[in-house]
This record gives sequence, C-alpha cells and structure tokens, in this order.
Amino acid sequence: MENKNLFSIVMPVYNRENLIEESLVSLKKQSYRPIQLIIVDDGSNDNTKETVKRWSDINGERNNFIIEYFYQKNAGPSAARNKGLAHVKGKYIQFFDSDDIMHEDRLAKLIKTFEKTGADFIQTGFDAFDHETKDVVMKNLGKPNANQYELALEGRFWANTIRASISKTLAENIGPWKTDMICFEDREYMERAVSNAKKPVAIKDVLASARRGGSQRVSQKLRSYEGRKLRIYCEKQLLSYLSLHPNVNKKVLRKFANRILTLGVRSNTNGWNDLAMECVEIYRLTNTKLTMKDLVKTQMIRYGKVLPKINAWLVFKVLRLKK
Repeated sequence: MENKNLFSIVMPVYNRENLIEESLVSLKKQSYRPIQLIIVDDGSNDNTKETVKRWSDINGERNNFIIEYFYQKNAGPSAARNKGLAHVKGKYIQFFDSDDIMHEDRLAKLIKTFEKTGADFIQTGFDAFDHETKDVVMKNLGKPNANQYELALEGRFWANTIRASISKTLAENIGPWKTDMICFEDREYMERAVSNAKKPVAIKDVLASARRGGSQRVSQKLRSYEGRKLRIYCEKQLLSYLSLHPNVNKKVLRKFANRILTLGVRSNTNGWNDLAMECVEIYRLTNTKLTMKDLVKTQMIRYGKVLPKINAWLVFKVLRLKK
C-alpha cells in the first residue's frame, strides 16, 4: 500500500479473545482511510489468533483497510510494539492497546492536524471506562495552549499509548520501546517522544477511551519497589531532556523539583531509602533555588525527621549560600 498519508496502527495483543473484537470494530469504523493495522500477537495461548483471523477474513483487505497479523513468542508488549514498528509503512503511527476503543473521527482529526501544523507529535484528550459497568470513570482533555514538555515536568502530561500519535520520522529518531521495563514503559516512551519532538501539539477533544479495572497485576507492579524504581527512572530521563528545551519556565522546573522531593519522601516512608536518596540527587540536577520546604523534605529523607528549628535554619543558610 503506497500513500503518503497512510496511517499505521500498531496493536500488541495477548490473550484477548473476549475483548479484541470490540477494539477492532472501533478501528474499522474510522472515517479516515487508508489504514494499515499491524497486530502483533505476543504468544497468546487462548483463541486470540482464531478471533483475529475470523474478523480479518470478513473485514480486511477492503476499502484501503489492510490487516497484517504477526505472532511471536511471549516477550511483553514493548517487544510486540517494536516488532510492529518494523512493519510500519505509514507516515504516521498510532499505538493502540487491544482492549481500548478509538473514537471514529480520531484518525481524521489527527491527519488534519498533522498536515495543517507540520506536527510530529500530537497529544489528544481521552477518557477511561470501567471494565465491567462501562461507566466513564475519568476524563482528561488535551491542552493545546500548553508547552507539552513543560506539562510532563509538572506531572500533568498523562503519557499513555492511546493519547498520542507520532510521525514515523520521530519514531525512527527516538529508537525502540524499552523491553526491560515491567511497567511505566508507555510513560517512558511517550515522554521520550514529546521531549524530542520538533513540533509537539495537542488536540483538546476526547478521541479515545481506555479500559480500566481489568487487571490487579498492573497496579501491584506500580506500587512495588521495582515499580517505584522505574518511575524514578522516568523522572530522571525526563529531566535529562532539559538541554533540548533551554527556555523552560523556571516555575515549571520548580514544580518538578517539588514533585521529585515529594516522591523521595514517600519512597522513604515505604522504607526505600536508596530510592529516596536517588530523588534527592535528581533534585540537585534541577539547580533550582533551595527553599525551606526543600530542606525539610531532604531532612525527612536523610534522617527520617526534621532537625530542630535553629539547626535547620543554619543548614538552610549554608546550603543556600553554596547554591
């Protein structure tokens, strides 16, 4: 399929025989064409393959809607997305999980925005619905008037696969998904993408829906020591892109500094002092002006308590002079 405006959708799937058809229907209903749908089966051991084949036989190869199915031994969603990327033929890419729903005008609005603005990264609004009741449980709109990198520093970027779409050129420039991350891999990839994008923009509209409540294993990973370690890694990576954004608002950098120290205090409360101290080191890399609140948080991390007021004040003065 040759078309300069071909949209490639990369969908990793694992044991989704009962959910994937609803997601596939939402793709078939897209008002935009042409579409290349790349499904990468990450070693499913249920009837996912048969479900996809049956649906593809009925709906594929028609009206510029091409479905390509690949199977691999179980290696995780990031490896599946990387395999999908290797087969992308389109100018634009949408990563799409096999249990999510795409609103029917999503791709049309994305293409229009890509072509009108020259963007290489587009963030949109999305909502989330309960796995069982189908009720909408949260909504987050895109912020077209904001600096997208600064939103990430503030912790308001909400990076996930369903929200963003990127150009193939940007995907090639930033490299593959990290296959060694047990969680936060979508955050790391999307923050890497928006940080390196030459022209990131946003659409306010809700154009996709994510399913919530389907698995407790994910939330357990997020709350674990390893999960916290990976979250801190994402924060450090995000800050490392600061050199690409020399005009970042100082107030935004201050918010990042405050967030990372708060994360350090919470890590220390969980008994993860090594992770807490790593947060302190990341805070130092911000080179922001030391405040009394910063000092209190670092004391709580280092000593598990706040020093007596007179001692704290003296330490504050000395450290601020050093800054």
